[in-house]
Amino acid sequence: MIPNITKGDKPIGLMKYLVGPGRANEHTDPHLINGSPLIMSWYDDAQLNEDAAVGIAREVDLNRRMLGFEADTKHIWHCSLSIPYQDREVTDQEWADIAARFMDEMDFTEAGAKSPCQWVAVHHGRSTKGNDHIHIMASTIREDGTKWADGNDFSRAQKVARGIEKDFHLIQLGNHSERWLQQGEVRRDSTREPTRFALERTVRACAVAADTEAQFVRQMRRANLLVHPRFAAGTDSVVTGYSVAERPPKGMRPLWFGGGKLAQDLTLPSLRTRWPDTPGSAQEASEEWMAAKRHRRIVHPDAPGAALDEETARRLAGELKEVRRRLVTIAPDDHQAWAHAAREASGVFAAWSHATEDGQGPLGRTARVLARSAHRSGVKITTPLEAPLRTSGTTAFLLAATRAPSPMSQALIMQQMLRMTRAFQDMHQANKELRETQLIVDAFQQHLSVVAEPLPDVKREARQGAAHAGPTRHRGALRETQGPTVEHPYVDHTPRTDHGMEL
Repeated sequence: MIPNITKGDKPIGLMKYLVGPGRANEHTDPHLINGSPLIMSWYDDAQLNEDAAVGIAREVDLNRRMLGFEADTKHIWHCSLSIPYQDREVTDQEWADIAARFMDEMDFTEAGAKSPCQWVAVHHGRSTKGNDHIHIMASTIREDGTKWADGNDFSRAQKVARGIEKDFHLIQLGNHSERWLQQGEVRRDSTREPTRFALERTVRACAVAADTEAQFVRQMRRANLLVHPRFAAGTDSVVTGYSVAERPPKGMRPLWFGGGKLAQDLTLPSLRTRWPDTPGSAQEASEEWMAAKRHRRIVHPDAPGAALDEETARRLAGELKEVRRRLVTIAPDDHQAWAHAAREASGVFAAWSHATEDGQGPLGRTARVLARSAHRSGVKITTPLEAPLRTSGTTAFLLAATRAPSPMSQALIMQQMLRMTRAFQDMHQANKELRETQLIVDAFQQHLSVVAEPLPDVKREARQGAAHAGPTRHRGALRETQGPTVEHPYVDHTPRTDHGMEL
């Protein structure tokens, strides 16, 4: 839940906007869900038209008018509380409870030791981003003429929001650093995913598949991404970061994203914990970064990858089994180790998605769920990756696949990845992170089951041999043969209003 705070001195103008149609006619059913008792007794069931907006605004502003405060002081406090589109449905009663608790803990109401302020909360459904939200408008003038203390109000609101997320079983944004989509990122074509999501999945797969930094650069370029290094100030050889973009259609400019804008665990310093740091590897990486910047050919090509046949899949499944055995020995509060493991596991699913899905299918969605564990808020990956947690072999094979692996090969890898994902569920459950646990349960039920159900039984087919593995499938066939997936309707963002809130 993200609180977005603004302050102003025009309560009538703000209230007219909140009960109006909105900039993109997204205010389909504006209605009060909570507020000061006197205001709710008069307007709770009233139709929120322009006349009602004026009346409500005057009641919120009553203390200032009666006590003679200047009208040009920024005495109107406005806060929108938003939950991301991925979260569960929240009822009006729950929003009313959330608003009441939020205002109690922000010390606007009689729940504290001070005189209350007048306030209302308006709900009008989802924004054009798909995020459900409410707007709270409050006066900072208390009934006894004192003022509400607005010092450090943003950090206070963040702290209150974290508690509400936990107690109402909402996505706990404080536990990870996933960025919300910004204006211009969401494509108008609702059948496709936002560019940032596609880039994150590809970069994550390339990073986990790479054994060196130079190979990471080559993997991204072979995945048809534009790659641009960022150098330290005053040098053209010390790379401190990078940006990537999809190749745009002819006549259009690329949309660039830094690694940290994709996810916190995809910054270059964080990724460098995966790779050896030697003079030779640093020189090779520098040459590949410069070649990418100047749009020159790859300097040190990698050997061509082999086909992911059943024998290779069995070997890779054995490697994943060793990773899983290591996972069960890690303490739930060892955030560094779990962040490494989550990035590795997410990279496997991301590479698998890259090889077999023509968009964000069930494997891609699972990769995003596991990635949340890799970039928790306040946890930056700084320790080196332990060899027993490395999944580069499996990820590299999947990423290099030109055709979807055979059903038996997929079944062998899926068996181990299901068990590995269960380990992350157990970790979140041990840490009492209920929403994160539920997201992994949902990934099992809604995404992985779609992929796993039609795959052959590993134990039975293992005795029959490779002749029964079935034909390979071309890239993108997975979604066509293994059931439908639910697409989220991605649409354009609404710009900020005159009052500064982002809808």
